[in-house]
Amino acid sequence: MRWNVSAAVVCLVLVLSGCANPLDRPSSSAKVPTGCGECTAEVADLVAELTSSDAVLDVRGTRRTTTGSGFLGIGVDLDGDDVVSADLDALFDGVAETAWRSGVTPLDTLSVSGVLRNGYAETVAYDFGADRAAFEKRWGARPKGSDWTPVPDEADESDGLVGCEVDGCHDLFRGVARDASALPGVTAVLSSAYARDTPTNASSADVDVESDGTVAVDDLAEQVAEIVWRSTISPIDAISVTVETPDGGFPDDVTFQIDPDHGRDHERLQEMWGPRPVG
Repeated sequence: MRWNVSAAVVCLVLVLSGCANPLDRPSSSAKVPTGCGECTAEVADLVAELTSSDAVLDVRGTRRTTTGSGFLGIGVDLDGDDVVSADLDALFDGVAETAWRSGVTPLDTLSVSGVLRNGYAETVAYDFGADRAAFEKRWGARPKGSDWTPVPDEADESDGLVGCEVDGCHDLFRGVARDASALPGVTAVLSSAYARDTPTNASSADVDVESDGTVAVDDLAEQVAEIVWRSTISPIDAISVTVETPDGGFPDDVTFQIDPDHGRDHERLQEMWGPRPVG
């Protein structure tokens, strides 16, 4: 499974200091194999190999943990101009395959935070442990001696989840980013991702755009929100649009509450744009 993660920019900045594993599972009694532990030498070898590849311009940082499972986070600058022209699947999968073939073990989850030349940022997580057979089919077995943290036999953690809650809908969000890139006044789309419902925050579609200042912030945010509204991204209770302007000030955040039962903007937006294609 690949998971497209919200707050990609934050995750990239914090990859060395504790950005959460987007595929964290509840603690289990399964013992994490010792493997190479912090894998300092193995991670250094992986960074060297990535840096020498044509697809990676630079490795910004790494984070290794073995609490609950073997996790590795990597922040990279990727050889792509923007979300419209770059082959993001190939770029991210190239980093993931290199990590898969590395000596880092156990490697149950890999999180790749990538940035393109125009600043577009995205984080994709690879659940190697749970989907081991699928990745072995794609890339062959991991190096001899690789360890795995046992996956609990309990019910799949995705049970009860629907739509973008399951996999983040990264393809749909990339589509939103590409459409938003074509809007007048948008010089770049910096991120486009899903945020799950939590005890403190409603589920949302989060889009961050850079503006040339020729279109009013509220108008531009509404145009971006319309793209999300007309998509099949679901479930979402809110659309959050961040607009960064050329004056160098703090970005403007505009949130549209679209929950059919309680969202203050739902009725107005439905009158403007018609019903959403999904509930």
